[in-house]
Amino acid sequence: MSLLFVAAEAGELENVAERLENLRKLSWPIDYAYEGIYQGQRFLLAANGAGPKLAAQATEVAIRAVSIADLSSSRLEAVITTGFAGGLDPALKVGDIVIAEQVIDFATGEHFPCAALPDHPAAGVVLSQDRIANNLEEKQELFAKTGACVVEMEAAGVAARSKRAGLPFHCIKVISDGATESFNFDLNRMRTTEGRVSRGKIIVHALVRPNLVPGLFRLKRRSDEVAQVLGEFLVSCRIGSDSHSSGE
Repeated sequence: MSLLFVAAEAGELENVAERLENLRKLSWPIDYAYEGIYQGQRFLLAANGAGPKLAAQATEVAIRAVSIADLSSSRLEAVITTGFAGGLDPALKVGDIVIAEQVIDFATGEHFPCAALPDHPAAGVVLSQDRIANNLEEKQELFAKTGACVVEMEAAGVAARSKRAGLPFHCIKVISDGATESFNFDLNRMRTTEGRVSRGKIIVHALVRPNLVPGLFRLKRRSDEVAQVLGEFLVSCRIGSDSHSSGE
């Protein structure tokens, strides 16, 4: 049996990959796909860019690939949407792990219950939308409207595809930016037409605004730090057949 972890960016999963045995690259038509073994459990890691459509595509590719393999060792036991999220609840700090009891699709209003983890109680509602919550004001508005504790961009896409496949679904996120923080430029303008965050656009933007460069380096250091926290948690928590009770 296998666990599928879906994130937006490879950097959100590479800390997990480093801990796996027999790590190998998969020839899936997405940005990042690897598999390996951790303490006898097969991990599938997939990342395909920001937003629900790209995340749903990664999930679809993985589910189809596993289905075609048709081996008991390959069958999916659960799907986990993971990676970075922005804090909406001011009580949450950068580096905190959030285990969702449900995911709300901001575009449709649909609620997706999450399977429980036996050793880690769920801590709230995750709001999923197809844009980066770029500043303090937007985060405050989302918190007031929805009561969600965090906001992110991929969970709704992964949840919808997991639901259609009848697979247990988990949402485990790490806080990468707090509720009172704002980015000093609009990251939504740095996305491609497909939705991916373009490093090239960010570099070009920063080249003509050198005052942004120190902040980008700080953001990179923080991303590396919270990715390590997330990786440590994902390999230590127990996800499996005994943790599939609904979060409803």
